[in-house]
Amino acid sequence: MKEIFKSAVHMIICKDNKILVQKRKGSKLWPGYYALPAGHIDKGENQYDALIREAQEELGIVINLKKIINSYVVLRRNYFKINGKVLEPYIDYYFEIEEYEGIPKIIEEDRCDELIWVDINNLPEPFINYEGDFLENKKITTYDCKIDGAYVKKIKN
Repeated sequence: MKEIFKSAVHMIICKDNKILVQKRKGSKLWPGYYALPAGHIDKGENQYDALIREAQEELGIVINLKKIINSYVVLRRNYFKINGKVLEPYIDYYFEIEEYEGIPKIIEEDRCDELIWVDINNLPEPFINYEGDFLENKKITTYDCKIDGAYVKKIKN
């Protein structure tokens, strides 16, 4: 049987050695938890379209895809329950961003209580577990590999 995955984009917005996090509200899952600005990829969208849309919808900022510092893809398999609901597996796309147009602000007041800049090594509590685990452990080794006969450079941590 083939597994079907939902997918989401997560924004690691960096400024002065801090990252932007939001405090969730009004959601079925993790109300009152801190999290990265994020959102689902809608039907017919790719991860880049979703990133641009979610940045505008949630924060009122415009992201230039050429300014993405780094990106990561994570297969999230949640074999646990929250409020009696078993979470489905996801493919998560994380994007590190330093440059954008506009000033981040709360656009969806029914979904976000607070936006704060925090040290990535000192996340506020409670923080969504899988995002916190990713931020703590993200490591990508630089190496060259051959794909379809061409050498490709994999980029940094």
